[in-house]
Amino acid sequence: MTLRFPRRIAAIVYGVALVFLATVGTVASFIVWEARLKAITDHENQTVRFVTGSEAALNRALLSVDMLLAGANELLRGSKAGSAGRDAASAGPHQLLDNMVRQNLLVRHVAFVDARGTVVASSDRRGEYLPLALPPGFVDGVLAKPVSTLEISAPAISLVTSQKVLYFARAVTLADGSRMLAVAEVQLSLLATIMTQGAGLRGLEVTLERDAGSLLASVPPRDDLAGRPIEPPLHEQTSDGKPQRMAARLSGEPAIVVARPTLHRNLLIVASMPLTSALMDWSRERDLIAWTGAAVALMILSVACFTHVQLRRQWRARMELVQSKATLDQALESMIDGFILLDAEHRVLTWNRSFVAMFPWVGSMIAPGLPFRRIMDETAQHVVHGRGPAGWLALNAPQMAQAHSEQEALLQNGQVIRATRSRTPDGGMVCVYHDITEKRRHTAAIIESKAQLQATLDALPDLLLEVGLDGRCHGHHTPRVPFPAAGLENPVGRTLQELLPPEAASQVMAALREANAKGYSAGRQFERRDQGERNWFEISASRKAVDEAADATVDATAGDPAEDLAGRAEERGARFIVILRDITQSKRAAREIEHLAFYDTLTGLPNRRQLLDRLHQAIGDAARRPGLCALLFLDLDNFKTLNDALGHDVGDVLLKQVAQRLKSCLREGDIVARLGGDEFVVILENLSDQVPVATSQTETVGAAILAHLNQPYQLGAQHHHGTCSIGAALFDARTALIEEVLKQADIAMYRAKTDGGNALRFFEADMQTRITTRAALENELHAAIAAQQFVLHYQSQVTSDNRVLGAEVLVRWHHPVRGLLLPGQFIDVAEDTGLIIPLGLWVLETACSQLAAWSGDPLRQRMQLSVNVSARQFREADFVDQVGRVLARTGADPQKLKLELTESLLHEKVADAVGKMQALAALGIRFSMDDFGTGYSSLSYMTQLPLSQVKVDKFFVHRIGLDPKVESIILAIIGMARSLELEIVAEGVETPAQRDFLVRHGCGLCQGYLFGVPQPLEIYERELDGKLDRPDPVFS
Repeated sequence: MTLRFPRRIAAIVYGVALVFLATVGTVASFIVWEARLKAITDHENQTVRFVTGSEAALNRALLSVDMLLAGANELLRGSKAGSAGRDAASAGPHQLLDNMVRQNLLVRHVAFVDARGTVVASSDRRGEYLPLALPPGFVDGVLAKPVSTLEISAPAISLVTSQKVLYFARAVTLADGSRMLAVAEVQLSLLATIMTQGAGLRGLEVTLERDAGSLLASVPPRDDLAGRPIEPPLHEQTSDGKPQRMAARLSGEPAIVVARPTLHRNLLIVASMPLTSALMDWSRERDLIAWTGAAVALMILSVACFTHVQLRRQWRARMELVQSKATLDQALESMIDGFILLDAEHRVLTWNRSFVAMFPWVGSMIAPGLPFRRIMDETAQHVVHGRGPAGWLALNAPQMAQAHSEQEALLQNGQVIRATRSRTPDGGMVCVYHDITEKRRHTAAIIESKAQLQATLDALPDLLLEVGLDGRCHGHHTPRVPFPAAGLENPVGRTLQELLPPEAASQVMAALREANAKGYSAGRQFERRDQGERNWFEISASRKAVDEAADATVDATAGDPAEDLAGRAEERGARFIVILRDITQSKRAAREIEHLAFYDTLTGLPNRRQLLDRLHQAIGDAARRPGLCALLFLDLDNFKTLNDALGHDVGDVLLKQVAQRLKSCLREGDIVARLGGDEFVVILENLSDQVPVATSQTETVGAAILAHLNQPYQLGAQHHHGTCSIGAALFDARTALIEEVLKQADIAMYRAKTDGGNALRFFEADMQTRITTRAALENELHAAIAAQQFVLHYQSQVTSDNRVLGAEVLVRWHHPVRGLLLPGQFIDVAEDTGLIIPLGLWVLETACSQLAAWSGDPLRQRMQLSVNVSARQFREADFVDQVGRVLARTGADPQKLKLELTESLLHEKVADAVGKMQALAALGIRFSMDDFGTGYSSLSYMTQLPLSQVKVDKFFVHRIGLDPKVESIILAIIGMARSLELEIVAEGVETPAQRDFLVRHGCGLCQGYLFGVPQPLEIYERELDGKLDRPDPVFS
């Protein structure tokens, strides 16, 4: 927690300091300003006084010069009582003028100059030869004035002394009325000395100017400005002797300027005091005040900072105290353990919430200053002790007097509390109460877990070793069950190399190294032979923790913790738990499972899975061994009949013998496998790459197989002669698809079986086409049944006197693409696929529905219908129930229903067929034997079957008049039927001659195209109505 000094207090401290600083600054500024004003005022007064004094001195000097020149005029007028003036002027005036000049220190020379500017006389010893540098026009200007006044020339350079001088002149009128000039030469330096007499002002500039602004003289001298006008010019308004603020006349700096006119009306004396000079003393005073103010301000800031620092220290000290108390309170409150602090007299000073939570009965009474004895007395009521509360208090009293003590107490709520008391230096006591209930339970759980672990170890059938990284055994646990590990009974102190064979020890050491690096190792195995027995063991190894410090502290920056532990394991000598599990039985079982997975259990031949693996291997080897391969698909002929007749045990014996014969007649490298049932596959590799040659090689092997399998078999006490059908497919292993090759060989085998069996057939492309067509037809049959695309056609059965007694229903398929299909185009497929069962049931129900419909028509109510029933449908276990349900749903008269059965029904399960026929006959249904004489049956069954009619097959009817032998067979069938009291029906009658022959020899019913082709119900009923529209004579 950061202790930040309150900004408000800091703002107040520095705010007060700011007020003092502002005050100091204001006072200092005021003093500086007042001093400046005073300095300026003083210099203004001094300048005024100077100008006044300088004006007076200059006026005296000008007056003296003016008087000197005036005296020279009088001197000129008085000489020789007005005699010729020029002569007088030139006659010995030198001495007189020199005497006059000596009386005026300001004037250097005095001379008389005529109108032409020629010196007539002078005070100089050179007399009229004195050179004067009068400015041009000066003489004319002075003489031009009507009134003689003192005139002053512009500064000029004396031709005698080469110094700057001014020429003062007055016009002098001679007796003859002519005029001359009395000229006095005055040195500028002497004039400047007069102007600055008594001046002690620093930086003062003094100028003598004409009122037009031209400079006559200046201090300090400025030769560059002599005779030139100074800007700005001074006028009477500014020459009143008052101080003005304007530019100095010489330097141009801001200055105090005072100008006063002299007695000479166009002359001004001007004093300029630059402000820099006037304020020079003030500047030093200002700097002194500034430094003093800065020192005072610095002192104020120092006091403020010092005050701030002191206040902040006090604040932090106070806050740290508050925080430390809060931290202590938080620490006490966050303690899981109960805490209470007592003073030297065992009175309560402070406590935490955990103490109250642990002993809730003290919550209402605890308070600072409470004697701890009262808490102990109350707690004694909740403690479980053998001697009761008093005994517990008596046991507790001596411990309170000790410097350090521990005591455990069992509370009535089941908690176990451990009290730790420690004496403080001032005689008080710190009491800490720790709930050790869970610790006790955990300890009990550890003891129980240890016992359980020991029991688990005793129950394990594995050998456990505690091994170091060097392979030395430090401990072991031997299973209580027999363990095939002789020599491992006392492994402690021995190395793995001493206990195990080299290869086994190497595997265990590798597991140790892996466990050291990763923490765990599993899956390694080794074999150990002991007393002629081979036993297999699986190794599991796990690294034990190095020590508590190593487990508790893992450097977060050290990288992989597993590698870090592994390094410490090497340093500290890690231990590993190694489990050796006997997996001998598992190995044997795995081998048996593998054998079961890849080999046929009956014959020992490879199964389909192994066959596919070998085919894949053959494809992989094809690149190295070019050439064709052949796949032979074998199926035993009539194996199902043998199985059903003699039993599956005999069939298994036959399959074993067939497998042995197949293996005996194959080449080396050829493969034979059993796919299941009576199907076998032979793979011939390394055939020629030429198809004719490879075909011949395959035929040779196939012929050998047929010859071997055609030999008699001894099946127990019986002899059996069997054959097989073989389908062969040649393929290039580099490009062939395995499943496609199997399919082709299967199709070829089916062709061989269709051709009568005991033959070899090679796969041809048209076989695939027929199979594809048959598969498509099968799919279309499924869809046709679901879409009810089948219809019934009716063909009349006519008596010898041309009466219609009934009809046979014949199914037709309205194919959506191929149109109307006859039964010969789809019945065989329906039989093979089992679709004949739902189709036959539909035909039966439709026919019965039509009988029920005709039963309400007087002309058609005597009509009978014959329905063909396939052998597969008839063999359904619930066929009788199916027919019963159809009769119940439709309401048809069973006596008008005739079921036509074929002789193939008598090939097997004759008793079952007889039973079903008798059950249906009991319902009133009659039976007709269809295609009699063309099947494979025994005439003895004819006496057992509840038949009412026999049908002469159209094969015999079509040969009437062509083959006497066939006619004899027909006569025999008619005679037999009469003997058995059965009706005779001839089908396929197409000519009158055939009909006449049959009627003449006693055939009572005929059916065929002579009487009408099979028609749909609507057409058939229209034709039938015309034939039935007369009394129906009784058939006899």
